[in-house]
Amino acid sequence: MIAVLGRECLEYFKTMLGYVFIATFLFLSGIFFVVGNIMPLDSDFNTTLNNCVYVFMMTSPLLTMRLLSEERKTKRDQLLLTSSLSLVSIVMGKFLSALCVFAVACTLSFVYPAILIIFGTPSIPLILNGYTGFFLIGASFIAVGIFASALTENQLAAAGGTYGFLLLFLTLDHMIARVKIGRFAEVLRWFSLFRRFTPYQFGSFSLSSTIYYMLFSALFVTFSVIAMDCRRRAS
Repeated sequence: MIAVLGRECLEYFKTMLGYVFIATFLFLSGIFFVVGNIMPLDSDFNTTLNNCVYVFMMTSPLLTMRLLSEERKTKRDQLLLTSSLSLVSIVMGKFLSALCVFAVACTLSFVYPAILIIFGTPSIPLILNGYTGFFLIGASFIAVGIFASALTENQLAAAGGTYGFLLLFLTLDHMIARVKIGRFAEVLRWFSLFRRFTPYQFGSFSLSSTIYYMLFSALFVTFSVIAMDCRRRAS
Protein backbone atom coordinates (compact mmCIF):
# COMPACT_ATOMS: atom_id res chain seq x y z
CA MET A 1 0.00 0.00 0.00
CA ILE A 2 2.85 2.41 0.85
CA ALA A 3 4.41 1.79 -2.57
CA VAL A 4 1.12 2.58 -4.34
CA LEU A 5 0.61 5.64 -2.14
CA GLY A 6 4.09 7.00 -2.90
CA ARG A 7 3.82 6.35 -6.64
CA GLU A 8 0.43 8.02 -6.91
CA CYS A 9 1.49 11.06 -4.88
CA LEU A 10 4.49 11.54 -7.17
CA GLU A 11 2.24 11.07 -10.21
CA TYR A 12 0.03 13.96 -9.10
CA PHE A 13 2.96 16.36 -9.05
CA LYS A 14 4.97 14.91 -11.94
CA THR A 15 1.98 15.79 -14.10
CA MET A 16 0.03 19.05 -13.88
CA LEU A 17 -3.05 17.43 -12.34
CA GLY A 18 -2.13 18.04 -8.71
CA TYR A 19 -1.19 21.65 -9.39
CA VAL A 20 -4.33 22.28 -11.45
CA PHE A 21 -6.55 20.87 -8.70
CA ILE A 22 -4.89 22.88 -5.92
CA ALA A 23 -4.86 26.10 -7.97
CA THR A 24 -8.52 25.70 -8.98
CA PHE A 25 -9.62 24.88 -5.45
CA LEU A 26 -7.74 27.83 -3.92
CA PHE A 27 -8.93 30.24 -6.60
CA LEU A 28 -12.62 29.36 -6.17
CA SER A 29 -12.30 29.24 -2.38
CA GLY A 30 -10.61 32.64 -2.52
CA ILE A 31 -13.57 34.09 -4.37
CA PHE A 32 -15.94 32.93 -1.62
CA PHE A 33 -13.51 34.25 1.00
CA VAL A 34 -13.43 37.71 -0.57
CA VAL A 35 -17.21 37.83 -1.07
CA GLY A 36 -18.10 36.26 2.28
CA ASN A 37 -15.45 37.71 4.58
CA ILE A 38 -13.37 40.54 3.10
CA MET A 39 -16.09 42.62 1.45
CA PRO A 40 -18.62 42.51 4.33
CA LEU A 41 -15.80 42.59 6.95
CA ASP A 42 -17.15 39.39 8.49
CA SER A 43 -14.86 37.15 10.57
CA ASP A 44 -17.15 34.10 10.39
CA PHE A 45 -14.97 31.87 8.21
CA ASN A 46 -17.08 28.72 8.64
CA THR A 47 -19.76 30.11 6.31
CA THR A 48 -17.06 30.37 3.66
CA LEU A 49 -15.91 26.86 4.56
CA ASN A 50 -19.44 25.61 3.97
CA ASN A 51 -19.27 27.09 0.47
CA CYS A 52 -15.91 25.35 0.02
CA VAL A 53 -17.74 22.03 0.41
CA TYR A 54 -19.48 22.76 -2.89
CA VAL A 55 -16.20 23.98 -4.40
CA PHE A 56 -14.62 20.63 -3.59
CA MET A 57 -17.70 18.83 -4.85
CA MET A 58 -17.02 20.42 -8.25
CA THR A 59 -13.24 19.93 -8.21
CA SER A 60 -12.90 16.49 -6.57
CA PRO A 61 -13.27 14.65 -9.92
CA LEU A 62 -9.91 16.17 -10.91
CA LEU A 63 -8.34 14.19 -8.09
CA THR A 64 -10.02 10.85 -8.66
CA MET A 65 -10.90 10.50 -12.35
CA ARG A 66 -7.57 8.93 -13.37
CA LEU A 67 -6.76 6.80 -10.32
CA LEU A 68 -8.28 3.51 -11.50
CA SER A 69 -9.64 4.36 -14.94
CA GLU A 70 -6.21 5.27 -16.33
CA GLU A 71 -4.74 2.00 -15.04
CA ARG A 72 -7.44 0.17 -16.94
CA LYS A 73 -6.96 2.16 -20.14
CA THR A 74 -3.17 1.74 -20.21
CA LYS A 75 -3.45 -1.92 -19.14
CA ARG A 76 -1.26 -1.25 -16.11
CA ASP A 77 -4.09 -2.68 -14.04
CA GLN A 78 -3.07 -6.14 -15.25
CA LEU A 79 0.29 -5.69 -13.55
CA LEU A 80 -1.37 -4.56 -10.36
CA LEU A 81 -4.00 -7.27 -10.39
CA THR A 82 -1.41 -10.00 -10.86
CA SER A 83 1.06 -8.56 -8.33
CA SER A 84 1.46 -9.70 -4.74
CA LEU A 85 -0.43 -6.63 -3.55
CA SER A 86 -3.97 -7.19 -2.33
CA LEU A 87 -6.81 -5.28 -3.95
CA VAL A 88 -7.46 -3.55 -0.64
CA SER A 89 -3.85 -2.28 -0.56
CA ILE A 90 -4.09 -1.03 -4.15
CA VAL A 91 -7.35 0.83 -3.68
CA MET A 92 -6.40 2.19 -0.24
CA GLY A 93 -3.06 3.43 -1.58
CA LYS A 94 -4.81 5.34 -4.33
CA PHE A 95 -7.48 6.66 -1.96
CA LEU A 96 -4.87 7.90 0.51
CA SER A 97 -2.84 9.55 -2.25
CA ALA A 98 -5.86 11.63 -3.30
CA LEU A 99 -6.53 12.37 0.36
CA CYS A 100 -2.95 13.61 0.76
CA VAL A 101 -3.31 16.05 -2.13
CA PHE A 102 -6.61 17.24 -0.67
CA ALA A 103 -4.85 17.72 2.68
CA VAL A 104 -2.21 19.88 0.94
CA ALA A 105 -4.99 22.03 -0.56
CA CYS A 106 -6.67 22.34 2.86
CA THR A 107 -3.36 23.33 4.48
CA LEU A 108 -2.70 26.01 1.86
CA SER A 109 -6.23 27.35 2.28
CA PHE A 110 -5.35 28.17 5.90
CA VAL A 111 -4.01 31.43 4.47
CA TYR A 112 -7.61 32.70 4.40
CA PRO A 113 -8.41 32.27 8.11
CA ALA A 114 -4.84 33.42 8.86
CA ILE A 115 -5.72 36.76 7.25
CA LEU A 116 -8.79 36.97 9.50
CA ILE A 117 -6.69 36.18 12.56
CA ILE A 118 -4.20 38.93 11.71
CA PHE A 119 -6.81 41.62 11.06
CA GLY A 120 -9.73 40.39 13.18
CA THR A 121 -10.77 38.19 16.08
CA PRO A 122 -12.28 34.97 14.69
CA SER A 123 -12.69 31.89 16.88
CA ILE A 124 -9.72 29.60 16.13
CA PRO A 125 -11.32 26.48 17.73
CA LEU A 126 -14.42 27.12 15.61
CA ILE A 127 -12.31 27.29 12.45
CA LEU A 128 -10.36 24.14 13.31
CA ASN A 129 -13.61 22.30 14.04
CA GLY A 130 -14.95 23.42 10.68
CA TYR A 131 -11.84 22.15 8.91
CA THR A 132 -12.26 18.79 10.66
CA GLY A 133 -15.72 18.39 9.17
CA PHE A 134 -14.55 19.69 5.81
CA PHE A 135 -11.75 17.12 5.65
CA LEU A 136 -14.14 14.31 6.57
CA ILE A 137 -16.76 15.18 3.96
CA GLY A 138 -13.93 15.67 1.46
CA ALA A 139 -12.74 12.12 2.17
CA SER A 140 -16.27 10.91 1.44
CA PHE A 141 -16.26 12.74 -1.92
CA ILE A 142 -12.91 11.14 -2.79
CA ALA A 143 -14.23 7.67 -1.91
CA VAL A 144 -17.17 8.21 -4.26
CA GLY A 145 -14.75 9.36 -6.96
CA ILE A 146 -12.57 6.27 -6.52
CA PHE A 147 -15.63 4.09 -7.01
CA ALA A 148 -16.66 5.96 -10.18
CA SER A 149 -13.09 5.61 -11.50
CA ALA A 150 -13.21 1.84 -10.86
CA LEU A 151 -16.25 1.49 -13.12
CA THR A 152 -14.77 2.82 -16.37
CA GLU A 153 -11.54 3.25 -18.30
CA ASN A 154 -12.56 6.69 -19.57
CA GLN A 155 -11.35 9.52 -17.35
CA LEU A 156 -14.06 11.94 -18.49
CA ALA A 157 -16.71 9.32 -17.79
CA ALA A 158 -15.18 8.77 -14.35
CA ALA A 159 -15.25 12.53 -13.66
CA GLY A 160 -18.84 12.78 -14.89
CA GLY A 161 -19.83 9.74 -12.84
CA THR A 162 -18.28 11.25 -9.70
CA TYR A 163 -20.10 14.52 -10.20
CA GLY A 164 -23.32 12.64 -10.99
CA PHE A 165 -23.13 10.60 -7.77
CA LEU A 166 -22.41 13.68 -5.67
CA LEU A 167 -25.15 15.67 -7.39
CA LEU A 168 -27.54 12.82 -6.63
CA PHE A 169 -26.61 12.97 -2.93
CA LEU A 170 -27.10 16.75 -2.99
CA THR A 171 -30.50 16.39 -4.69
CA LEU A 172 -31.57 13.79 -2.13
CA ASP A 173 -30.49 16.20 0.59
CA HIS A 174 -32.84 18.88 -0.75
CA MET A 175 -35.63 16.33 -1.11
CA ILE A 176 -35.17 15.20 2.50
CA ALA A 177 -35.74 18.79 3.63
CA ARG A 178 -39.23 18.60 2.09
CA VAL A 179 -40.22 15.35 3.81
CA LYS A 180 -42.62 16.07 6.66
CA ILE A 181 -43.33 12.52 7.86
CA GLY A 182 -41.88 12.59 11.40
CA ARG A 183 -39.87 9.42 12.06
CA PHE A 184 -39.24 8.72 8.37
CA ALA A 185 -37.85 12.23 7.90
CA GLU A 186 -35.50 11.76 10.88
CA VAL A 187 -34.16 8.51 9.41
CA LEU A 188 -33.53 10.16 6.03
CA ARG A 189 -31.79 13.12 7.66
CA TRP A 190 -29.49 10.73 9.51
CA PHE A 191 -28.25 9.43 6.15
CA SER A 192 -27.87 12.89 4.59
CA LEU A 193 -24.28 13.40 3.41
CA PHE A 194 -24.36 17.19 3.25
CA ARG A 195 -26.55 17.81 6.31
CA ARG A 196 -23.99 15.94 8.40
CA PHE A 197 -21.61 18.86 7.89
CA THR A 198 -23.96 21.33 9.64
CA PRO A 199 -22.70 20.73 13.22
CA TYR A 200 -19.11 21.47 12.14
CA GLN A 201 -20.23 24.63 10.40
CA PHE A 202 -21.81 25.95 13.58
CA GLY A 203 -18.99 25.01 15.91
CA SER A 204 -19.93 21.71 17.54
CA PHE A 205 -17.94 18.54 17.07
CA SER A 206 -20.28 15.70 16.10
CA LEU A 207 -19.06 12.20 16.92
CA SER A 208 -21.97 10.62 15.05
CA SER A 209 -21.15 12.64 11.92
CA THR A 210 -17.48 11.73 12.21
CA ILE A 211 -18.34 8.02 12.41
CA TYR A 212 -20.83 8.43 9.57
CA TYR A 213 -18.25 10.00 7.23
CA MET A 214 -15.67 7.34 8.09
CA LEU A 215 -18.17 4.53 7.43
CA PHE A 216 -19.36 6.23 4.24
CA SER A 217 -15.79 6.45 2.94
CA ALA A 218 -15.08 2.84 3.93
CA LEU A 219 -18.24 1.69 2.16
CA PHE A 220 -17.34 3.27 -1.18
CA VAL A 221 -13.72 2.13 -0.94
CA THR A 222 -15.13 -1.39 -0.40
CA PHE A 223 -17.34 -0.94 -3.47
CA SER A 224 -14.20 -0.01 -5.43
CA VAL A 225 -12.42 -3.15 -4.23
CA ILE A 226 -15.41 -5.25 -5.30
CA ALA A 227 -15.42 -3.57 -8.73
CA MET A 228 -11.69 -4.29 -9.10
CA ASP A 229 -12.22 -7.91 -8.04
CA CYS A 230 -14.98 -8.34 -10.63
CA ARG A 231 -12.62 -6.93 -13.27
CA ARG A 232 -9.87 -9.36 -12.23
CA ARG A 233 -12.23 -12.32 -12.41
CA ALA A 234 -13.41 -11.23 -15.85
CA SER A 235 -9.89 -10.87 -17.25
